[in-house]
Amino acid sequence: MRGCATRRLSVSNLVARPRTPPASQTLPYPAMKKRPNLDPDAAFPDEKRRPADSDLPGALGGAHAPLQGVLDRLRAGHPAVTAEWKYSPRSGWHLIYSLKQRRLFYLVLQRGNFRLSLILGGKAIAALQAGPCARKMPALLKAAQRYPEGTAFSFNRETLDADLAIALLEAKIAH
Repeated sequence: MRGCATRRLSVSNLVARPRTPPASQTLPYPAMKKRPNLDPDAAFPDEKRRPADSDLPGALGGAHAPLQGVLDRLRAGHPAVTAEWKYSPRSGWHLIYSLKQRRLFYLVLQRGNFRLSLILGGKAIAALQAGPCARKMPALLKAAQRYPEGTAFSFNRETLDADLAIALLEAKIAH
């Protein structure tokens, strides 16, 4: 039986190998990420049309006056603060306020409302706890979210306290 091809049994022949699915069962393209859903309340959802600052009062309605008060006070103390429009597939057009290269806060605009979000580091929080807003800080810190880069604070139409927001922004600029 020398010339006869015999199959020898070995461990490698007995190990189960993963079966590849037939070509009809595989997708012709790789699985794609699902696009995030756009907030239905986004004030400026059209990606192709960049809003102007003059569009803010119409989009925010009654929420514009208290927000404008905070922005005016910030710009009065720091005229170098700039605002830049950015588009997000999740929230539409939003504003990023910066001082030089440092981002101060994000302003996400919604119809009749807004979300002003900022992150403070440990030094800024320590300065606030020793300053004139010391009584408000425990409740504010309890509601804040912690991240590796700092503590995140968020305000909207109902929760905006102009004096507190300005104090937080001043602490962020100073530290």
